[in-house]
Amino acid sequence: MPDKRPLSFLDRVRAILTDLPASERRLAQFALDFPGDLSSYNASELASLAQVSNATVTRLIRRLDYANYEAARRQIRTEKTDDTLLSPSPQLSVGEASLQSHLQDGYNKLSNTYRHLSHSVLQEASQAIRGARQIWVLGLQANYFLAGHFYWHLSRLMPGVRLIPGAGQTVCEYLADIQHQDVVIIFNLHPRAEGMPALMLRLETRCANIVLITDQDYKERPKSRWPLPCQPGSEQTPDNALAAASLSHLLLSEIANVCNALDRDESKQAPSPAETVFE
Repeated sequence: MPDKRPLSFLDRVRAILTDLPASERRLAQFALDFPGDLSSYNASELASLAQVSNATVTRLIRRLDYANYEAARRQIRTEKTDDTLLSPSPQLSVGEASLQSHLQDGYNKLSNTYRHLSHSVLQEASQAIRGARQIWVLGLQANYFLAGHFYWHLSRLMPGVRLIPGAGQTVCEYLADIQHQDVVIIFNLHPRAEGMPALMLRLETRCANIVLITDQDYKERPKSRWPLPCQPGSEQTPDNALAAASLSHLLLSEIANVCNALDRDESKQAPSPAETVFE
């Protein structure tokens, strides 16, 4: 006979996880990964641990077909009591829960980012960057610091790298210098500057080779040749740029691998000093 037992709380969450809006998906993923006893926390405490709003908790609970949060807590308690194979998890102290929450938030961002990455896109972008005439690294407002960090490392791997815009300048002032043999690497993460889609359209008239690092949930995300989406920061401030920083490091590592491979190939093809003398 088919199993007619009602779905567990976690099974309900897993069943709708991929269809959830961004904030609810963040909370749902937190619930799936949380090592402690969720039923030990009220709705406001859970919202604080997951770094979402109380309204997000309410919306998710209703979407899971519970009358309210207390109904969900009762089912979680029942499931923990019935599950004799697992030892009960002690409730974490406030300090321990805060540390665990921050660690879990970082893990979730990295996991969600890497789960949606395409290695072929990374390789193609890295090879194009290595072979470009000029590389332009672009970031506006808060993204300028992410772009600057990436530029600093990339400029030590290869020549021909520029960070734009410079102090007191706009991106439009560089358009005449950008050519179709170049690559433009754009950091466009929340909180982002207004007008980036229009700016990208103007950039594409000069160069279609665009690597775009942006949020997975950015609905107005412009199309680009090499999109590299990552998990955005939380609803609260300060923003957590862990996923963006890790993605930057990954791209730099891929570029370094491409550079090293090409250098080895070139060294194999170059004549030895003895061969040069006796030619």
